[in-house]
Amino acid sequence: MFSVSTTSIAVSWISRIAITVAAISSVALITMLVMYFQEITIPTLVMAVSLYGLPAAFILGGVVVTYNIRQRRRD
Repeated sequence: MFSVSTTSIAVSWISRIAITVAAISSVALITMLVMYFQEITIPTLVMAVSLYGLPAAFILGGVVVTYNIRQRRRD
């Protein structure tokens, strides 16, 4: 029987979180740009999510890639 390790499940969740954060941040970035060009005041939360979401998603993605490289070198 095939058993999935706890670490593998955690990495799967980290990658799902990274994808979700990237998608939400991209929508916030588009919203921020539309509001900027319409000369509407941009809410602080939209600005923060668009500025910090994508770097956080890339860092989480880097963690997943690093873990996968480490696992392949072990095998």
